[in-house]
Amino acid sequence: MIKINLLPKREHRKGAHNLDLYILAAVLVLSCVLAGGIYLRNEKALRSLRADLTTARKQKESLQSEYKEYLALEQEKKEIGVRIAAVDKIGRGRAIAPRMLYDLSSLTTENLWLKRLHKDEGKFDLEGRSMDNESICGFVEHLAKLPYMKGVELKSVEDVAEAGVTVKKFIVEGGVAS
Repeated sequence: MIKINLLPKREHRKGAHNLDLYILAAVLVLSCVLAGGIYLRNEKALRSLRADLTTARKQKESLQSEYKEYLALEQEKKEIGVRIAAVDKIGRGRAIAPRMLYDLSSLTTENLWLKRLHKDEGKFDLEGRSMDNESICGFVEHLAKLPYMKGVELKSVEDVAEAGVTVKKFIVEGGVAS
């Protein structure tokens, strides 16, 4: 059996095979050039960022003295605030004591007198004598109605002998608003 090829023969050119190699080489060269360009651009950006970082560090170091001064001023501000608060507290307490003494003197009657008054921060206790219970009751009621007094309470009442006379000894406790 004889085989006959009726299809025309393709003519292979010698240059076509080499053209594929040239295209491959050109694509490889372009890829390397493109990768190199991206690398160089990134390297330039990295150098710029490093320069900015060193500049920022230098600025930070130059501002350290101002920052320390700022912290010192803040500390002084806190100390002054504490001192002002103490002065204000003293000023508020200064007005209450004379007012309290004035009101106590106006609340005492002929049958009632005060022996001892002790005021400590926001509290007070007071010891007095009276001839009768009604005077004590009236005194405590009026004392509780004063605007700066709070929680006024009669703690005890007992009979005691003073200078040969039996009188009622009473103790009142409460709070003082500042």
